[in-house]
Formats: sequence, C-alpha cells, structure tokens
Amino acid sequence: MEIGRVVGSNDHADYIVQVYGPAEIPSPPAPIDRAFGKFVEIPVDEHDRLIGVIYTTQLLNPEYGNLGPRLSTPQELPVFSPDYLAETATLIGVAVVGSAHRLGTETVYDQETPRLASNVGAPVALLSDDEILAFHQHNGRLRLAYFPRLQARPFPSLPDLLCEIVDRLIAAFPSDRRRLEVARQNIRWHAAVQVR
Repeated sequence: MEIGRVVGSNDHADYIVQVYGPAEIPSPPAPIDRAFGKFVEIPVDEHDRLIGVIYTTQLLNPEYGNLGPRLSTPQELPVFSPDYLAETATLIGVAVVGSAHRLGTETVYDQETPRLASNVGAPVALLSDDEILAFHQHNGRLRLAYFPRLQARPFPSLPDLLCEIVDRLIAAFPSDRRRLEVARQNIRWHAAVQVR
C-alpha cells in the first residue's frame, strides 16, 4: 500500500515523506498505515529499494494563528473559491535501515547503509509482513545489524522505536525470544540511565 511521496531528506539515510491527503488519492492511508515503527520501502530504480522505518510524524497547518474572519465557511469553499488549496500536510520521518536488491526472481536484503539514494517524488509504500521477516533474516538467523546506526540517531522516542521493533520480532522469531528480551531490557535500562 502506497502511503506518500518523498519530499526531502535530512541526510543520506533520513527521508521526509508527505503522506497522501484525502483529495490526492481515492483511498488515502489511515493513521494506522503511517504509524510509528512501521516498515516502508522507497524505490531507487527498477532493481533497488530502500528499507526504512517510520520514526516521527509532523503535522503542518500554515493557517494556524490566522483566526481572522472568513467570507466563506470550509463547506462553501469548493463553490465560492474553487482555486483554494488546503495547505495542511502530514509529514513522516523515515530512517533508512537497509536495502533490497532484486536479482532475477530473488531479492537480497542488506542491513548496511545503502550506497544509492532515492529521488524527490519517489513513492513510499508499506513493507509486507513477509518482507519484514525476510529483511531480518540472514542465512536463516535473526539479524539486527542496523540497530547500532539507529541508536546513534538522536531523537527522543528512539528507545520506544527499538522496543517496538523488538516486540514485533519476538512474535515472529520465538526461538530468539530470550536474546530479544535481553536486548529489550538493555534498551530500557540505557534509556533510564540517560534520562538521569
């Protein structure tokens, strides 16, 4: 499911995505589709995609503070001002955690920083559950090589994001439950120590 388009980036692995609004596509994404911790894909070319995770949401409303009188109500705008554009937007931050490369019928996943970047206007779609699991496996074993890079990014909700990912992986990889629970405890402990 496509949820929006790339409108910019903060760096090579941190993308800004504008979520589709009600008038842009027939079925715009619901809030759950752009939720914190969701994995997404961003195409680079016909063979390569970036894999990322949603880590923040920003709501933009340029009219905030313009509380002056209006000649038309919001319901009357399409009739009296058909050229009026609502300039509100929902932006999400996507931290790129790896990539997917298609080789014939096979897809190879990599959790290193991708060499290639996407383009402004590239569509952003939710990653399927099967692809999330495939991205987190290497030779049949659980792999979390991107965790140290995510931990180096300074944003306040990072511990919650990491724990959200770990919780999802605990359900998907029951044989690795003990290791993942220890990782979760360490994340929470470090978050508590850093706050003090």
